Amino acid sequence: MLAHFVQVDADLLGRIGEKPSLAERLFQPDLPAAAFDPERMRAAFLARGPQLLAGTIDLHPALRSQIEASVGRTYEALQRGEGGDALFALMQERLGRRNSGSVEGAYESLSLDKAWHGVHYLLAGAVEPTDALASQAVLGGTEIGADFAGYGPARCLDATQVRALAAALGDSNETAVPFDAERMTELEIYPFGWNHGAREWVLGALADLKRFYAAAAAERRAVLTCLV
Repeated sequence: MLAHFVQVDADLLGRIGEKPSLAERLFQPDLPAAAFDPERMRAAFLARGPQLLAGTIDLHPALRSQIEASVGRTYEALQRGEGGDALFALMQERLGRRNSGSVEGAYESLSLDKAWHGVHYLLAGAVEPTDALASQAVLGGTEIGADFAGYGPARCLDATQVRALAAALGDSNETAVPFDAERMTELEIYPFGWNHGAREWVLGALADLKRFYAAAAAERRAVLTCLV
């Protein structure tokens, strides 16, 4: 599960409002057909896909209803290994919906890779978003469009929100809580199993996020973000 961010201009944001499916193209770029071997992929989905998805529910129970609705199988059925064909069909459907070419009005992008939840925790001091402005930087925003990746829809922060966030993130080098590997592991902060060696990795990702928001604010752009 990776967190991606894209800066968009006002025109594109308006077009996404009218056609939310455009947001999907920002986070799922085209891949060459040769990269896919349908038979091998189907076999992989049948062998392990349902159980892996059930594992995602175990780690993130808040996503349970979204995942069950996406694949048309209950958590218990996924645990039993049922639903591999449904998962494969869903993947094929989503690949078939992809449009070719870049999206006009999209600019700089950023991936926090798997550091996103650690960055969020340092900013929010909590597992989920809070009322604090800085806690909206990773997991905030208004949902837009459909859940195309299985972890919830893309979310939008408009240009005004981006400027406020950039100011909040730039005001201080202090975070809501210090890096604490033991506490983050105890709270099951993704990707789990934290150690002190990850401190620089997460702080580096946080610095990248601050620069990203500052650049977006300077250009008066909105930001779309999504977990994929």
